[in-house]
Amino acid sequence: MDYYESDPHLLLDRAPMLEATRGDSLDRSQLQDELDISRATAYRRTSTLTEHGMLEKTPAGYQTTGSGRAVLEAVEQFKRSLAAIDKLEPLLAQLSAPELTRNVHLFADADLHVARPQNPNEPIEPWLEHFDEFDYARSLVVAGCPPKVTELGIKHAQNGVDFEAICTPLALQADQNASEEAFETIANADAPALYTHPALPFTMGIIDDVVIIGGFDDETSLPVASLTTENPEARRWAEDLYRRCKRDAEELDFVEIDSSIQSSTHD
Repeated sequence: MDYYESDPHLLLDRAPMLEATRGDSLDRSQLQDELDISRATAYRRTSTLTEHGMLEKTPAGYQTTGSGRAVLEAVEQFKRSLAAIDKLEPLLAQLSAPELTRNVHLFADADLHVARPQNPNEPIEPWLEHFDEFDYARSLVVAGCPPKVTELGIKHAQNGVDFEAICTPLALQADQNASEEAFETIANADAPALYTHPALPFTMGIIDDVVIIGGFDDETSLPVASLTTENPEARRWAEDLYRRCKRDAEELDFVEIDSSIQSSTHD
């Protein structure tokens, strides 16, 4: 692998050969046809990749080794990351948390919802669609909830629907300031479980099979962009993040919420 450390882009060039031989052994003539390369190129690349442990010689030709598969996975993840970064630029302009940027490849196929003059609430629409009716809902809330999302929360609280939300003290205060009555309805209901955490990375929802991540303007708290995905790997990542945040969070009842907010206000 030392050969590639000084010029990593060579691995990108060699990835098609590693991909072609990942499943089946191919000889050099087959690789020429498969990759549309010359005989000399096929010879040179198979020799180099074999020398550096990414291909192995078999009776039928050449096959990707474990090291070669690891390299190929890294290349594919790199390409997915670039695709996701390009697609999600409006959201990433608001969010730079390492939890997201280190795992951005999981969202290469995500749908992006951006606030526009003709539809400033587009980033909120996925929340309204999926939070309207669900079997499972877990959320991280950094800022206050938009009023229409709060209305759905009230409906679910009154109907005894189970859901969880981990909120920053700022989010709790914003929701209470927006509507004391709505806040008390949700906080005093039996089914919803509310937690507080001082340092959540971003606003996120896991609603059934869908992951939603939202970006908000730092000054106005208005929605700027959100993403949605049903990628199972992204959902597993989101569940792990939620569990880690919940592990360090404190569950609140209404009295505790009120005192927590008052303490945060006076600090």
